[in-house]
Amino acid sequence: MKECVILAAFCMALATTVGSSLRAQTLAPNLAPLVRLAPPFTANKLSILASLRQKNFTGLDSEFDQYQQAFEKTPAAELNEKLAFDSFATDDPSVGDLIEEWIIARPNSFAAHMAMGSYFSWRGWHTRGPAFADDTQAAQFEKMNKFFAQSDTETRLALKIKPRLSIAYAVLLGEARGESNHAIHQSLEGDALRELPASFVIREEVMKSRYPRWGGDHETMADFAQQSQAFVKENPLLHWLLGFIDADEGETQGISGQLDQSIVTLTRAIQKGGDYSGFYFIRGESYVHSSSFEKGLEDFNRANELFPQDPELLILRADVLARLGRPKEVLADLQFVNVFEAPNADSNQLHDWAVKASREQH
Repeated sequence: MKECVILAAFCMALATTVGSSLRAQTLAPNLAPLVRLAPPFTANKLSILASLRQKNFTGLDSEFDQYQQAFEKTPAAELNEKLAFDSFATDDPSVGDLIEEWIIARPNSFAAHMAMGSYFSWRGWHTRGPAFADDTQAAQFEKMNKFFAQSDTETRLALKIKPRLSIAYAVLLGEARGESNHAIHQSLEGDALRELPASFVIREEVMKSRYPRWGGDHETMADFAQQSQAFVKENPLLHWLLGFIDADEGETQGISGQLDQSIVTLTRAIQKGGDYSGFYFIRGESYVHSSSFEKGLEDFNRANELFPQDPELLILRADVLARLGRPKEVLADLQFVNVFEAPNADSNQLHDWAVKASREQH
């Protein structure tokens, strides 16, 4: 799902209904102990944006050099670098302006060019929206393509400077998928897997392109997931790919309203693939849609542990926290989200409820 359907259902009646009936809900059983396959995260989006706003371009280059070196030494560390580049996934135009200054000041910085590529790529996906292609307007695709073209230029420059930059390949593959450009995707896929066969973010993106909703099928997904296990000793994150078919099926079931079956299928994805953040994210949505709010919150918290500081996740968690009558935590999540995305009618409504509820609790 991952389409913020939850927020659309949020209404002002929450202020009066969030009381005893929700508090009396049976607490979810504790999840199994977390099995971490990636090294601890050290990147922090807020710190990276603070350095950007301070125009500490030398410091940023040094920081991103360290992330890339860590990945080249230990492939499982690439999620830390992905988190770092996700700092620039924002609709704040001042961030784009500052990255441009960074590029001008340090034109040979792979990090500066990749930051701009990430910025434009996110804006393209954000403009397109989460709906299926048939439900997306032509104007949205047109704007998406313009952003992707800007991203492509900068991302390829970053890759030219740093040929083993797996994040660059993942961004380019995602854009080719979004534009349904199968020829470019196939060419990029071949280059990426030859250069960096143990990269999870590259193989994750290849798996997405094989989803039925993107023109693939589960048989080719299964084949690719099994082939990827040849590199699992080098990068244990590749084990997660074994759960992607069930995750896709469970997400599809959730979208169609088969919530109980979705939860069962996503649980199977976790059993097969392990503790991948996306599995918990999607299952959490199905729990919430079935009014199992405590279980949904538990899954959202686990997803946040596995890949932190994701605004898409935190806005959904804020909604669930509101349903459970925890306004201070709602405000904390919204404060983070608002750094990256401009508030909309739903988030403003959520914020107003949380402010009022916080006052009433004192």
